[in-house]
Amino acid sequence: MASISVISFSPYERYHLLLCELDDTMFVVDCGWPTDPYSSTHTAENGKSNTTSGDTTPDPRSVVSTINWARVDFILVSNHEQMTLLPYITEYTEFSGPVYATEPAKVYGRCVLEAGAEFAERASTAHANSRQYEQLLATGSSSGGGHSRQSGFGKGSSSSSNGRTPLYSQQDIAAAMEKVTDVRHNEMVSPVPFVQAYTRSSGYCIGGANWTIEYKGHRTAFVSTSSFAACLHPQAWDGRVLSEANVIVFCDASDASSESDASEVSVPQNIQVSQRINQLCSTAMATLRQRGRVLLIGEPYGVTQDILQLVAENVTSLNLPVPQFIVVSPVGERTLQYGNIMGEWLCEAKQSLLYLPEYPFADKDLRQKGHLHFVRSLTDLATMKVPQGAWFVVASPQDVPAIEHFIQLWKRDASNSSGADVATGSGAARFSVLMHSDDIAWAQALVRRLSVGSELAYVPVSCRLTFRNIEQSLASAERAQQVLVPSDVFARLAPAGEAAAGSSGVPRSLAASGLEFKLFEYSYLQATTVDLDTDRHLPLSIQKEMTHQMRASGKQHAVVEGTLSFAAGKIRLGLEDAGSREQTSETGTAAPSTAAPANSKSGPGIGAAKMGLALWTPERLASELNDIGVNAAVLDGAGVRIVVPGGSATVHMRGGWAVDCTSTGTQWTVVASLRQVLKLAHP
Repeated sequence: MASISVISFSPYERYHLLLCELDDTMFVVDCGWPTDPYSSTHTAENGKSNTTSGDTTPDPRSVVSTINWARVDFILVSNHEQMTLLPYITEYTEFSGPVYATEPAKVYGRCVLEAGAEFAERASTAHANSRQYEQLLATGSSSGGGHSRQSGFGKGSSSSSNGRTPLYSQQDIAAAMEKVTDVRHNEMVSPVPFVQAYTRSSGYCIGGANWTIEYKGHRTAFVSTSSFAACLHPQAWDGRVLSEANVIVFCDASDASSESDASEVSVPQNIQVSQRINQLCSTAMATLRQRGRVLLIGEPYGVTQDILQLVAENVTSLNLPVPQFIVVSPVGERTLQYGNIMGEWLCEAKQSLLYLPEYPFADKDLRQKGHLHFVRSLTDLATMKVPQGAWFVVASPQDVPAIEHFIQLWKRDASNSSGADVATGSGAARFSVLMHSDDIAWAQALVRRLSVGSELAYVPVSCRLTFRNIEQSLASAERAQQVLVPSDVFARLAPAGEAAAGSSGVPRSLAASGLEFKLFEYSYLQATTVDLDTDRHLPLSIQKEMTHQMRASGKQHAVVEGTLSFAAGKIRLGLEDAGSREQTSETGTAAPSTAAPANSKSGPGIGAAKMGLALWTPERLASELNDIGVNAAVLDGAGVRIVVPGGSATVHMRGGWAVDCTSTGTQWTVVASLRQVLKLAHP
């Protein structure tokens, strides 16, 4: 019996490195790792924070080296956050297979990696200069708070501030990106023979994907970082990833600390995210009304882009003076431009703007009017002439020196402000610092370092699925037989182990829904293996014999169960024309048709009812299928080819109908489409 084994090589709950073995095929899902592994406070799987001590954070080299990369056949990447280790894997291991990701994941991932490498080089240079200065003074004093948040992933110098050699260089990043194959949502790829893969939208970011692997008619879905928040700009979550899967692997869920507010437990994620973004925007607008200055700490994409858009719209609607928007980032200009270029990967509201003389985002218009400025660093900002007045500055959370510069400068301006400015709270006397990171542990550490007071507004905007979202989404997993979740999610779904689950392993909250899947947990460096039930259907030879006997006896039927056999060929499904089987007596009375045998399945609206299939032409069938969103085309002769996620099928329409499917999963999708078309045509 076929089986799939999953091992997590990442100790962090929001970054994934899953090694999967499917019979003789081995592949990796995501290559995630924090961009600041040596000084981060990212929460590890044991629930404890990794502090700034380098000894408590695992070295990614040692983790990667435990995998035999020569045996890995391919890599699937879900989004730009899960690409951190990819250049190291492709350039410094024995891996030689293909890498698949959506186009936005590839281009945004490259920006993330290049920015991290540049910040690491800056920090390494600053650290080296600081040590030289200390040696010259011979005071032995430390450099104090001048160190930046080190990423350790650049290779611009011989070593990073923690003494470890950086993982890769900018050249390695470029070489790795050349090896990534772009895919679109719902596009089928075949990395190795007999294994197919395709993506569904995760709703988390532009190009965010959830991968599905199909093997021997069985589908295994890997639900990576996802979001139900439809109020954001990315393409919405596609729930078919769950409804189609036989095995579901959830990769992460948001930290429990972000769900601590009991008043928000019952609030839908879409509303909760919208409320928090509006709260940050309100704080910014209150400062800009008084001609103050705002510092938004966030990467120049994702939630930051939504906040920037909302602030620009409110400034226009309230008829306020347009502030100077300044983005301090080595990749800020590219990431904001990609939002306007990749309109097909955006939500429906943004996509509709593509057909109008408008851009999906406001940054293009702001730049054309001279209100948007991009600078790579503080050095570049010092050489620019930016108009004075209200400012809205976006700075990367990795660029701590820039953040500290603006806060110290604005504090000094506030202390030097006139009495009138202080009394009215306007001009240089007023500034605000906004933060929206959902990494609460890291955000709290940064707040302590910056020593900001009432000027700071920290509102964590968590777009990722919570364990409650996972619980709710499982209600649509109608075909799921096994569900794998991280150990921390498993503890919350079934806190008392088997006692907290139903007889079938389903959490009690879902036991009444009639679902029959079993719940498993997987944890760091622990292999979890589940069997794939690929023997539920009849062998191809028996199925073909049943079809032949039923046609010979003139018995109508709908779907005969079958399974995919790569050696024997395609699945054969038979549909008889009930109208052609009717025999009219001399009195004009139609003789009743013979009932189908017990071992055949008659779906509603097909076979069991008299549809008059002889009245259908290939052109009509293809047109009806296209009308309901199915990709169908007329073939030469009496036939229609149907392409669906997971495979394709050919409908032969001479005499009765016969359908050749390339997989069992395709069988159900095609038959459901035919049922829908026939039902619509014959209410």
